[in-house]
Amino acid sequence: MEKSSNVHIEKDKWNAPYLLAASFHDLVKFVGSSTENGILHWHFIPVDKVKTLIEAVQTKKDPRIPAKDIFEAIETFWRQVSRIRNERNGRSKDI
Repeated sequence: MEKSSNVHIEKDKWNAPYLLAASFHDLVKFVGSSTENGILHWHFIPVDKVKTLIEAVQTKKDPRIPAKDIFEAIETFWRQVSRIRNERNGRSKDI
């Protein structure tokens, strides 16, 4: 995916799953992912709303995202990280 100032690119292991869970509730939109040097990047829009949500989670303010959605997003994040690591290490096991 092409880098754009209109797209927030996130690789942080805490923020990325939180933003994905927020996308389940239409607070932001997940628009894709990419890898660079073996690092997973998730892409979200709109940038201003993403920044507001990141600040909210870091300061423990609303919006609250249901725990089940957070756990599902965390699992998805680590599943993708594991897949990328396996591909990088020459293993093509589907996860």
